[in-house]
Amino acid sequence: MHIKNTIPAEFVFNSALMKNIENTLIKQHRTINNERMITEIQHRLKTESNEILSDLYLQALDMLYSKPHH
Repeated sequence: MHIKNTIPAEFVFNSALMKNIENTLIKQHRTINNERMITEIQHRLKTESNEILSDLYLQALDMLYSKPHH
């Protein structure tokens, strides 16, 4: 799958989108790890209709799969 919309990699995990996911996970589980981030992003991606947000979710997933972040 080709991702058309991206942001510079160094900003992905500091984006409001990712901070929202982190805050959601902290409220639900009191902790964040790559597995939970991946699961939450995949869940959101399934219902996302906005192409730009979908691409940003895919970009974040690619980064999470390629190396540990949290």
